[in-house]
Amino acid sequence: MGLFDVVSFKLPRKFIIDGFFLFLLVLVTVAVTSIYVSSEHTFYWWDYAGYNTATVNTANLFRDSPDKAWRGVIESLSKEKNLLISLPLVPFILLFGESRLSYILSVSLIYVLPFRLLLGAISAQLIPVYSRRVFWSTVLLSLLIPMSWIPTLRGYLDTGGCVFVALAIWVYLQDVKLKSWWKIPLIGFLLAAAILLRRHFAYSAIAFLGAATLQAFIEFIVLIYRRKSARSYPKDKDAAVQFPYRCLFESGVKLGLIAVTSLTILMFVAGDFTRSALTVDYRNLYVAWSLPVNDILTRYADFYGLGTWLLVLIGFSAVILTRMLVPAAAIFVSLFGVLSLVEWLLVLRYGYLHYTIHITPIALLGISTFFWTTWLTLKGKVRYFMLGAAGLYLVVNAAVGLIPLKIDLSRLFVGNFPPLVRSDYDEVVKLVDFLRKLAPNEEPIYIAGASNSFNANILRQANRKLNPPEGWWKLNTIGRPQIDSRDTYPLPELLQSQYAVVAVPFQQVLPSDEQVLRSHEQDVVKVVYDAFTQNWEIARDFQLLPEQFKLENGVTVSVYRRVRQTDTATAVRTLDAMQRQIVDRPGTQLDWISLHQSLYTSANYSVSQESDNLYNIVTHPIKNSQKLDTSFLYLGSISDKAKVTGQLNLPNQQCPGFALRLTLWDKQGKLIDSAEMAYSKKSAIGLNLLVEGKNPIYLLLEVLSSTKQDLKNQCQLKINNLAVSR
Repeated sequence: MGLFDVVSFKLPRKFIIDGFFLFLLVLVTVAVTSIYVSSEHTFYWWDYAGYNTATVNTANLFRDSPDKAWRGVIESLSKEKNLLISLPLVPFILLFGESRLSYILSVSLIYVLPFRLLLGAISAQLIPVYSRRVFWSTVLLSLLIPMSWIPTLRGYLDTGGCVFVALAIWVYLQDVKLKSWWKIPLIGFLLAAAILLRRHFAYSAIAFLGAATLQAFIEFIVLIYRRKSARSYPKDKDAAVQFPYRCLFESGVKLGLIAVTSLTILMFVAGDFTRSALTVDYRNLYVAWSLPVNDILTRYADFYGLGTWLLVLIGFSAVILTRMLVPAAAIFVSLFGVLSLVEWLLVLRYGYLHYTIHITPIALLGISTFFWTTWLTLKGKVRYFMLGAAGLYLVVNAAVGLIPLKIDLSRLFVGNFPPLVRSDYDEVVKLVDFLRKLAPNEEPIYIAGASNSFNANILRQANRKLNPPEGWWKLNTIGRPQIDSRDTYPLPELLQSQYAVVAVPFQQVLPSDEQVLRSHEQDVVKVVYDAFTQNWEIARDFQLLPEQFKLENGVTVSVYRRVRQTDTATAVRTLDAMQRQIVDRPGTQLDWISLHQSLYTSANYSVSQESDNLYNIVTHPIKNSQKLDTSFLYLGSISDKAKVTGQLNLPNQQCPGFALRLTLWDKQGKLIDSAEMAYSKKSAIGLNLLVEGKNPIYLLLEVLSSTKQDLKNQCQLKINNLAVSR
């Protein structure tokens, strides 16, 4: 009798065996995570640092001020990335410290481990034999898939959303007809929770509802076929017509209620976030992350290894031929898997590591079915040879994926994802120390490079790691704009920077990088690199310092110090050069651009678009200054005669007033025409300025003090319904 034969087990023995395997799972999780993370020697950046930093900051805030921490969590619900997913990790961080290892272990034990168990439970729902064996064998097989480790080891905590999606699938598989009414709101809640934790799980919800809908149609077709075959019995004629349609209608209502429940929860908990998710065109906004089909297929071959996909294909093919799986569960899981593959490999095509968590469950279930169909259908030496060969492959594949081995196995095995180690660690430390001493008062430092080995975020994270918490933010490196489809022209940031750091050769994201973009999507970074390396006019406002730093891969870093402010004519000529080099306007660039917007705010913070031709402008305070951002450049098309109108609002009654000046410029930076008007609370007039001249290209609207002093914070101005008549 087998060791796992549930019939012969007594209850305590079951608990002992379950406890043993659970202990083994925890032990392997802690051991692999500890060894891997302890082997790293690097400065994390971008996604690899983002949620780690946010989680540690949240934990520290809960330690210092729980009320303030809860307010921060609630306020984050309106953002694309909120702090809900960090909350379960906070007690672990407070108990074991804020190190990288503590953070990764918290994600592994609180999110990844339950996810493995849930995949085992789903597998047990699929394979109708030896449920306990199926459960634990699937859980243990998951340990041999490198992509069940790598996203977490890189700092992603998105598996938290996977837990809720897996729970929804598990609940659904227990009752695919949803006869128990309480499962409808439960599934709706679970899908909504996954989306709340990470927005991209909306695609999992779509796949879930799509698979359930297709399953209902398949059942409808089967019922129609069966009823037609029974027409020889007149007494069943009415049933033959009515029952399939009633069944389809009931399924539609139930699935509709799931969708309504999810949407209601999303609107109630995070209304602003949900409205944004429904209205923003994320496909165009994130087109830079969408790789060509050939590239994404090649990438996923590297993520898992072609041998893994072969096992998955054989596994699913075998269960179809042998009809070994539970039919209803198999249909749903198959449809969900196909829709997920279509979403991520054909439609979205995002190549970042954490998106593999949508595909890894499919691979794991395919491998599990391979092992169990082999065990149940083959006999003798053939069975043991197949299982032994597949097991050996998976062990070697896991080692190739996680251990730092420089080998090329032509995609038969997974690509290598070793612990991150910088060979130039000490040189980066020297660069950060130099910049801190150079700019001790948070002077803006423009970083003309955005690759996976050199970027502004790496320098900030290095400064955070090397210096005490109360001083790490004093290194004010500017890291945006960096992606064409998402960002804006880099002129405002460059105009305000007091230093510029340029890495040669040009540092950009490469197709082979883990955090990857499609090609030619970083012209907004390249244009600033070219400005300094080709000695553009604006670069002459900076002076090259003698210090240089040699980084890995033959990269040389130079630092420039600003020696004079850039005048308006030079700024206009620089923008014209940028527009000629960046053929398509950056994705979020509006017609109006604030030339002196605070570097501590998001792009377009001072300018918002009311409609196609109407804008709202606010002269927001500039951090670390008593001044306001008061210069706004119009990039839209204009004719030889341009009229600017708008509604003026001066919130502070004590402000003495100001003047508004509109100037017209050509692409050579020559002033063509200008017009001015005064405004105060007493005048209560609207903005109405007209300029004209030949071959204009830009309009510059400036808010000026009515005295000879700079405008102060109390003179903040709002311009509503700002329009340009062409």
